[in-house]
Amino acid sequence: MRRLAPVVWLLAVLLAACGGKGAYQNVSPDDLKAHLDDPHAVVVDVRTPAEYVQGHVPRAINLPLQEIENWYKDLPKDRTVYLICRTGHRSTKAAEFLKEKGFRNLKNVTGGLQAWAGKGYPLSTAPEDPAKVLGKAPSAPRIALPDLTLKRFGGGPVRLRQFLGRPLVINLWASWCPPCRAEMPLLAEAQGRYKEVTFVFVNQGEDEATIHNFLSEKGLPLGWVLLDPESRLSHDLRAGGLPTTYFFDAQGNLVAVHPGQLFQAALDGYLQKLATR
Repeated sequence: MRRLAPVVWLLAVLLAACGGKGAYQNVSPDDLKAHLDDPHAVVVDVRTPAEYVQGHVPRAINLPLQEIENWYKDLPKDRTVYLICRTGHRSTKAAEFLKEKGFRNLKNVTGGLQAWAGKGYPLSTAPEDPAKVLGKAPSAPRIALPDLTLKRFGGGPVRLRQFLGRPLVINLWASWCPPCRAEMPLLAEAQGRYKEVTFVFVNQGEDEATIHNFLSEKGLPLGWVLLDPESRLSHDLRAGGLPTTYFFDAQGNLVAVHPGQLFQAALDGYLQKLATR
């Protein structure tokens, strides 16, 4: 037994040195399915909002990997946290990050949504409210209106921050995007009803001729159409896909963001929220 004492002592030292770190376990979609109704479990989808709204595991809340430094402190360390993405790559990155922050009850779903769907397990398109799951709204990065200058369709340069002083809606779109085309008449009509709000339609990646053909075909009376051929605004606003619509107050602070196609009730809700600020 005395010969083992140094080994035991060394092991104790090593464990103490690693005491501040957490751990995670790779699990199959079957494990997640078996515990999906466990109220102690939290399912976190770390994909972009645009990916999330296309279909996700039921009960999963959306906390994007690119914002993990903002929301990780809001995750409960005393509950089991399942992490999932499309194939498992981003959820592994999230698990590694959270492990370094001392989380121990982590489960990384290998194969991600692809493996989950391959098993024939259900998907949901109804978003889960993170505030209800976590007990409070997750921390998010403060995003202000970028100080970016773009070219107006049929005109000259326009600085985005010239729109400060009034509530502002910025819609990122492209003519090849079916949901963009579907929501555009709704946004065009809202311009007439919410005259105290400025609407700006920033095309992502297309040339002026393509935009002209689309607007002529649809006959849409859009007030401000800007060209962003290098999609710089998508990058600055961390858009996950098209369409994405941003709602800023008169001071240029982001109030809300809607990834994916807008419908009447949601749009009116966002605009009414802007009107009260």
